[in-house]
Amino acid sequence: MEHHLLKLELATAIRAAGYHAELEVRGPDGDWRADVMASSPDGTVRTAWEAQLSPITADEIRERTARFTKDGVRACWVATKVRPWVGEVPSIHVRPPDDDQPQWTVAGGLARFSIEEPDPRLDQAIGRGGWEESTTDLRSFVAWTLTGRIVPHRQGLYIDEHYWEGLWTAPQYIDAATAYSRAEEEARAEWERQQRRKEIERQRHEAQMRAELARPTPTVPHQHRPRKASDELEWEVDLPREERERLHAATLAKARVLYNIRGVLRHTDGNRRWALGTPLYAGNRPYGVLRPSPQFIDWSLLKGLVIFVRNYDELRMLGKTAPDGTHIVVVFPDGQSSSD
Repeated sequence: MEHHLLKLELATAIRAAGYHAELEVRGPDGDWRADVMASSPDGTVRTAWEAQLSPITADEIRERTARFTKDGVRACWVATKVRPWVGEVPSIHVRPPDDDQPQWTVAGGLARFSIEEPDPRLDQAIGRGGWEESTTDLRSFVAWTLTGRIVPHRQGLYIDEHYWEGLWTAPQYIDAATAYSRAEEEARAEWERQQRRKEIERQRHEAQMRAELARPTPTVPHQHRPRKASDELEWEVDLPREERERLHAATLAKARVLYNIRGVLRHTDGNRRWALGTPLYAGNRPYGVLRPSPQFIDWSLLKGLVIFVRNYDELRMLGKTAPDGTHIVVVFPDGQSSSD
């Protein structure tokens, strides 16, 4: 009964679209028989609508579809259950009328392509695009198919854990998907070019840093002022605000002149790695540390970083424990203070 009612619904939909509908039409050689044959008013275009409710293999349905194609007849297979072969050939999954939906409904096999707007927070070149399922009533689907508003398209898509090898969609969605794929490839190629440029710059920067670190530590002149017993304690005392600001500005200027980087001092970074010093970042990478305290310093955590100190007295104090190869930069040369 369901098979008979489905064929009647297909014939009604075909006639409503302005096409001729005929049931149980045989092929010229008798090697196929269409449940419902739709013919255009001039008879030049024919589409076989097959209500396939009984089990059949994918190979068998592909073979039967090929028989229609041989005689210039298009085909659309209609199933009321999602069988394994559904989607292997031009086909749809439909649901019969019920209390909630009084008409036959296309529940699977119809899709559209959509593109989201780019997210400005993610610096996206294009928004994310993809295929998504769509539904409609069976009569509208039949009319769209006969008039060419939708066509079969080989596009794989999972719908409710079933993989569709092919779907029905509008030609404009196929064009949109093709254009999106091209734009996505171009965006990916541009991203890869940017990554290569960044990698080249990173390697150049690291080579420059290694060259700077390889330079010998400046020799401490003999005319240093005598060491005071308060030197060790003075290190732990906060500098006056004006002196601290001058020291920070001079440190950033040194980094820009010596290493060609525009760094930033992160005063709120409380990581113990910095030994109460202030880390200097180049982008998101730590590049150096300003005045790490000798009392808390762990040189293994500062390996490869540039150490900045106020003067040669602080250089002498750090030099007691600094391992060979540590690059220490004196911000204010000997004989000067940050207030001079």
